[in-house]
Amino acid sequence: MAMDPASAAEARERVAKWIEETRQVFGLLPELMAGDHEAGERATAAQKELEKLHKDIEDLKRENHVLRLEKDEIAQAMAHIAAKLGITPRRSPFERSGVGEQPKLADHVKPPEPPKPVEPPKAVDPAKP
Repeated sequence: MAMDPASAAEARERVAKWIEETRQVFGLLPELMAGDHEAGERATAAQKELEKLHKDIEDLKRENHVLRLEKDEIAQAMAHIAAKLGITPRRSPFERSGVGEQPKLADHVKPPEPPKPVEPPKAVDPAKP
């Protein structure tokens, strides 16, 4: 089956156009692939950072849990000590009291006496034996 010259010329023109478009696409491929590679590297780095952050969160949750347990143990120990000393504890041993406020002593506990002033040493008279 033979093509007439006009159809053959049109077919050659279409093939030439197709070849030129293919060259343009092949010319763009390295740029498209580089962009895709960079996006892949960024996605990998973001994934690693996300995994690190998840690990950090889990570590902090564990540390927070341990610290809360320690705080509870300290609060119990402080309450036990306060009971032995007859001190009425505050709601929490970590609660701050007003400036200069002293812990309240139970009625049966006497506050410590202030220290007595120390008398200066008497001068020694060398004339007296």
